[in-house]
This record gives sequence, structure tokens and C-alpha cells, in this order.
Amino acid sequence: MFPRLVLLAMLALVLPFAPAAAQGRFSPVVQVDDTVVTRWQLDQRARFLSLLRAPGDPNELAREQLINEAVQMNAVRAAGEETSPEAVDAALAEFAGRANLTTEEFVTALGQNGVGEETFRDFVTAGIAWRDHVRGRFASAARNSISRDQISQTLARTGTEGGVRVLLSEILLPTTTPETAFASRTRAAELAQIDDDADFAAAARRFSVAPSASRGGEQAWVALESLPDDVRGIVAGLTPGQTSRPVEIENAVALYRLRDLERVQAGAPSDLAVDYALYIAGPDRAAAEAVKASVDTCDDLYGVAEGLPPERLIRETVPQGALPPDVRGAIASLDVNEATTSVVRGANATVLMLCERKSGQESTVDFEIIGTQLLNARMTAQAVDYLADLRARSVITTLQ
Repeated sequence: MFPRLVLLAMLALVLPFAPAAAQGRFSPVVQVDDTVVTRWQLDQRARFLSLLRAPGDPNELAREQLINEAVQMNAVRAAGEETSPEAVDAALAEFAGRANLTTEEFVTALGQNGVGEETFRDFVTAGIAWRDHVRGRFASAARNSISRDQISQTLARTGTEGGVRVLLSEILLPTTTPETAFASRTRAAELAQIDDDADFAAAARRFSVAPSASRGGEQAWVALESLPDDVRGIVAGLTPGQTSRPVEIENAVALYRLRDLERVQAGAPSDLAVDYALYIAGPDRAAAEAVKASVDTCDDLYGVAEGLPPERLIRETVPQGALPPDVRGAIASLDVNEATTSVVRGANATVLMLCERKSGQESTVDFEIIGTQLLNARMTAQAVDYLADLRARSVITTLQ
């Protein structure tokens, strides 16, 4: 989307930037503890975000970003940490490179649109300083908390479809009436310019009507071939980190962002092996609930069934596709060693427990790659909580 800056530069000649009155341009608008955010910083950041086509109101987003960055940089300084000029220069070059521009070319394009180099540099510096601070604070503990079993479970949950699997995020905008359709198509054209996972997730939470909106639009791994024809063709043309053009589907216009993809060895979802236990508790549902509450693993059910006819406890490992439909449906929502009493057998209540999921075919995904994905997800969640705590303990005063 950044090549649009050239066009925007031309538009700037027709629609010049109207800064705040000269005497008030450096007046404080927000104070975060001892850090002051000025009107000039706020106006500059809003214009910068507008050029990047960030979703939402650029003024509101700019104010929120600058407050967060003040809180973050205060924490970085309190920890005695510094970001080297070399690291900042490398990050500036990487950011500009997304638009196939050098840092100098990118800064020139910004300047033609009324955005100073210092605004770009401050934005990037705050981002890498916070990233390094969070890594130093949480990475070791987060890495130690991720076990090989968790990685195996993640691989197993993704299924084993042969060929290509994709990891998508989605935004669905309604087109149920002519009015909403027009508004949604206009918004979709803007959101299609997003080139950052976090920005896409924020837009999904704000605008999407899909059930995945609360997760930032994130979906689980899915086989490319299982996608609808019109969607599959669009997604197949993406590379990780790209957002699709708007796609018209039933009652909605959709956007898809490809977060990752992988090739796996031949297989099918039915090749996913499931180790489960089904205990027949009898007609009393309360008795089944009591058993469910008393066991922690599948092996515990052997003690419960001791002395009973062998048909009262079924324990087997079978391909997922061979499971009875009601068991397969109930198992899909269970974690390992989690149980449910939702399955019945005749007049009898049961306790169904998932013992293990096993990939029917070996994925070509490296354990280290999955471990890194889990680590990043965990640190992201910790960083969000950490920032919320820092903000709660900061004195934030709105002055304008």
C-alpha cells in the first residue's frame, strides 16, 4: 500500500495540510506521568497514520498510540534499557522496504505529505524498544512454559490434510441491504490496504460480523482445497503477510489475511487418530457428573469401572473418521484429559474423555517453528496484560 504515497504526495499539492495555529502547535495535549505529548506530535502522528491507511479515526488512534508509547518508553527507561542507533536504522530500512523504498525515499515521500522524519523515527523506535523490553522480561519464562507435548497437541489439532494448509484471518462485512452493502464495500476497499497482523486483528474486532471477530479474525489451520472456490482462488495468490482484495460472498464482503502456510505430507482429516475413553455410567445423569468430577485422566476411569462388566468402559484409539458421529462431534471441542457427559447410549448417561490426539501423518512443520509461534502468541498476550497494568499505574492527564 505504501506506493500510494506517491499519489498522496501529488494530492498534497491540491489539499495542503492545515496545521494547528503556530502559537499552539507545541502546546501539551496529554501528560503521562512526566512525559508530555504535544499538539504537534498528535497532528503529525494522525497524518502519518492516515497515509498508512490505518483503520479507524486517525486522530483517536494517534492519541491512543502516543499514550501507550509514553507508558512503554517510561517502562523501558525505568529498566535502564536503550535502543542502539544501528537497530533503529535497520528497523527504519525494514519498514520502508515494505514499500520497495529506501529509508531516504520513504522519508522524502512522507515529507512531501507534511510528515517529518522524526515522526517516522519516533514511531519505529518506540515499537522496537517495547518489543525488546517485552522479550527481555517474558521470553525466558514463556519459553520454559511451552512443552513438547503442547507443540504435539498443536500439530495434532491442525489436522493432516495433504498438500497446502493455510492459516487465515478474516473480516466479514455485512451486505444484507443496499445501504449496508455500499458502506461495507467502501470500508472493505480501505481495509484491504492493511499490511500488519495487529492492525488487521484490530479491524476485525471492530468491524467484522464473523464469529471470529472476538479472536481478531483468526481462524485455525485449514486445507486450501477445502475453501470455497471463489475464496480459494484469492487465497492461493497470497503470500504470508498479505491481505486479499475484497471477496463477495453470501450476504457479506470478505477480506482474508494469510498469516502462514505449510505443505504437509499426504493424508486426510480421517487419518487423525483419537485415543478416547467412554464410560457407561447408567441411567442417572448425576452419577455421570460425579464420575466426571472425580477423574483427571483416562486411566482414572479404570478404577471407576473396576469390577463392572467390561462393556461399561470403552477405551480405544481409532482414526477420527471412524468415530461414531456423536462421539466425533463431542471430541472436537475437548482438550486432552477433558471430559463431557453430553453423549448418551440408549437410556444411559456416559462420561466421554479425550485421552490423546495423534497425527496420522507426520507434518513437515518443524517443532521449532510451532514452538516459536506458541511463544510469540504467549508473549503477545503477556505484553497486552503488562501494558494494561502499566497504564493503570500511570497518571494520564488529558489537557486538550
